[in-house]
Amino acid sequence: MASSIVIKSYKNGLSVHMDPEADIETIKADLAAKFRESASFFKDATVAISFEDREIDSQTECDLVNVITSSSDVKVACVAGHNKLTQAMLLNALGELEYKAEKQKDSNVQIIKGTVKDGHIVDVPGSVLILGDVYPGTNVIAGGDVFVLGGLFGNVCAGNNGDPDRMIAALEMNPEKMRIAGIKYRPAEKVKWTIKSKNAPAPKLARLIGTDVVLETIDSNFWKRFSFKDDKTIQD
Repeated sequence: MASSIVIKSYKNGLSVHMDPEADIETIKADLAAKFRESASFFKDATVAISFEDREIDSQTECDLVNVITSSSDVKVACVAGHNKLTQAMLLNALGELEYKAEKQKDSNVQIIKGTVKDGHIVDVPGSVLILGDVYPGTNVIAGGDVFVLGGLFGNVCAGNNGDPDRMIAALEMNPEKMRIAGIKYRPAEKVKWTIKSKNAPAPKLARLIGTDVVLETIDSNFWKRFSFKDDKTIQD
């Protein structure tokens, strides 16, 4: 009997394609069986998960994540949306954090789910991945890298321990102040912050080149490291 799900894997991410005609209990059972069978393949990976091909509510989404984590050693960092730009940004962030953790440059990585606002201060010794916006008047300080899956409009500092090889990336970048390893970013012009931009924002990455913090637009070439067309497929 054919399974009601197909799992596709790519760097630091999994997409679960569900039969739109199958009932949700059948999908849960097939999902549990698939992850038990593939435990040696996934091991204890930290991944982003997306659920495709049918609409599900937040409770069902949570139930499916629980099925995955209870049937395997996989750690689900978050559930990604259908926007490939956001998904690719997330996967790159996870890849960078995983690589640096392996190199023992980060003793810990913190994931914050939701918007940082109301003057909140995020201060972490390692790297931080924020799944939301960073509003004006807030502060994000990290000894490692800073990745924002949203708009970065507050104050941000990466490499707070003096590491010049750190970076800051966001889907929309217009910080009040930005520093890497103590060096301040000096923009050519200041763009007024707005909660909704008329134009689609371009994701950007800041890094230290020499003695300057340089802001670069992440264009289509940046995403070539991800394979959306040549994904590995796990199915019967």
